[in-house]
Amino acid sequence: MEQMMNRRACQHWTFTCFFLFFGLPHTLAYDSWAGWRGNAGTGVSSEKNLPVLWSEKEGLVWSIELPGRGNSSPVVVDDRLFVTAQKDGLSLWVISVDRANGDIIFEKNIGEGEVQTTGPRNLWAHRHNAATPSPAAEDGFVYAFFGTGHLVCLDRQGNISWKRNLAEEYGDYNITFGMASSPRLWGDYLYVAAIHKGPSYVLAIDKKTGENLWKMKREYSAVRDGLDGYSTPIVLQANGTTELLVSGADHIDAYDLLTGKRRWVSGGLRIDHQYGRLISSPAVSEEVIVCCSGNPGGGVGRTIALRTGGQGDVTKSHRLWSYKPFSSDAPTPIIYQGRVFIVRDDGVGSCLELKSGERIWRERIAEGPFRAALVAGDGKVYFLNRGGLCTVLDAAADEKKVLAQNQLDGDFFATPAIGDKTIYLRAHRKLYAVSGK
Repeated sequence: MEQMMNRRACQHWTFTCFFLFFGLPHTLAYDSWAGWRGNAGTGVSSEKNLPVLWSEKEGLVWSIELPGRGNSSPVVVDDRLFVTAQKDGLSLWVISVDRANGDIIFEKNIGEGEVQTTGPRNLWAHRHNAATPSPAAEDGFVYAFFGTGHLVCLDRQGNISWKRNLAEEYGDYNITFGMASSPRLWGDYLYVAAIHKGPSYVLAIDKKTGENLWKMKREYSAVRDGLDGYSTPIVLQANGTTELLVSGADHIDAYDLLTGKRRWVSGGLRIDHQYGRLISSPAVSEEVIVCCSGNPGGGVGRTIALRTGGQGDVTKSHRLWSYKPFSSDAPTPIIYQGRVFIVRDDGVGSCLELKSGERIWRERIAEGPFRAALVAGDGKVYFLNRGGLCTVLDAAADEKKVLAQNQLDGDFFATPAIGDKTIYLRAHRKLYAVSGK
């Protein structure tokens, strides 16, 4: 027992040192964007001189056709980008792209299958497929998860290091629109959340071997589609601790990264609608967490803010404010420069003061629908609608101040990625690298 405790203490010390020296994006010459919405999932880049103006004819570094369709966001590590795609309705692919010129370095077929859904096909087939979850990557390896349950680790040459199928191991996904949550890589751990009407869980996997490090059941008293969760785990660094935040089934909770022990939980996200469910992920800062309830059809959702640093049930004790009935449905909001930026699916956006929830402005950003999460950096917030129109706003203005509106061709559900003063935008079948002009 003493040896086990010493081993755990040593492991915890090593893990903490990793966070201190290697866990933060700004330790690199440019921000790596190693997973969905960046390393930790905040959606914020610390880089300067980010693009403002671009089009199909100007401000592009390159654009390429992708060998397959998908909604996974690109991830950026070192000289590579990685995305996933599905070809011919069945085959699942991981694609590595040269960041400098857009050349495809490898395409790897890792299996076959369709996204597991329980809803009518006409409600989801035109929106996404099994290649909706975004990969996670580091120098030397990429970790790709699909809505079929396939989870694979590939090396830099595209060779399979390990491979699993979580749906085969733990049960098919009983979820209306199909599994869309992306894995989160942090330290030596790869985290996967499966929240649906079947047995739900949060899983920590050894990135080197593919073996489980811990697995925690996640069951809350939600009903109907409220049991489904489409969000992605976020890493929160605040109050001297690092936690894994998971939202879904009308709740948000935080887990110890090493042990899986639940540190705190908050309810308050349930809405009175048969299709109420959580799609967007938490937006975080060191002091405040912001969550959006689903808003199917508009006008029924809510946005809530919680103080960080809780223990146990913090539903009431850590609630800062609630913004009703305004909430995004799919797009994850962003916390940036002391403000919260939100966009509804129909294109109406809000800017709120972070700690009070006081509205600074509320205006139409552009015509909807909006599906991609917001990203920000260099004093700018980027709003990308499904039709490929990206509206760039001044984050510090006390009214909606549009710096540019930029149009690209394609169907855009994926969230943009940022790396080396470049924005990478993925349409269903196309990938763009934007430097601006």
